[in-house]
Amino acid sequence: MTHTIGTSAKLWFAVILLIGTAVAQNLVTGATPAMKGPAYDVSTGYSYAAMPIHGAGAVSLNGLDVSGSIDWNARLGATLDTSFLRASSVPGTTHQAYMLNTQVGPQFYPFERGKNRIFVRALGGFALIDGATPADATHVYHGYLVRPSFALGAGVERAFAGPFALRINGDYLRTLFYDSTGAALPQNSFRLTASLVFRMRKYPGTGW
Repeated sequence: MTHTIGTSAKLWFAVILLIGTAVAQNLVTGATPAMKGPAYDVSTGYSYAAMPIHGAGAVSLNGLDVSGSIDWNARLGATLDTSFLRASSVPGTTHQAYMLNTQVGPQFYPFERGKNRIFVRALGGFALIDGATPADATHVYHGYLVRPSFALGAGVERAFAGPFALRINGDYLRTLFYDSTGAALPQNSFRLTASLVFRMRKYPGTGW
């Protein structure tokens, strides 16, 4: 658990360092000339997921999401997303639950107008889930599992001040966790994330 929280803190530090470096460069160099090559951004924010656990129902997880995106043109890009979500307890048990999930995949932008744009994405990676499930009235099965995870989602972004934007997205998240017998069963979760985006480089010819 301590190692997992330490990983999350390092992600926070990396995002803050990247933003600070980019802002410092802008202050020193003044106006930025037209750039060639891809656009990219970093973001961090709050994430919520309703994760079903066999025998315990849906568990509400809250935590931090950190991501980085690269856009090769106005319609196509890719994103790397990492989230750490936690619940203080699993219903019917005395154990906490958490999920550390890292995924990467393509991101498409079908619509853009003014300061707004919509995206859809498909991500794949791995999730570490720690939790518990009631076995009977007096026994609990507790453990952790690392397995592949997949997500399909969509969202909207709105630029509001200089290089900053607000991003809200929802994902269907597919993971695996134990039942009371120790068998790994699929989980179908919904994840909602609200993030502050820092656009480190815009793609030429667009508002983004």
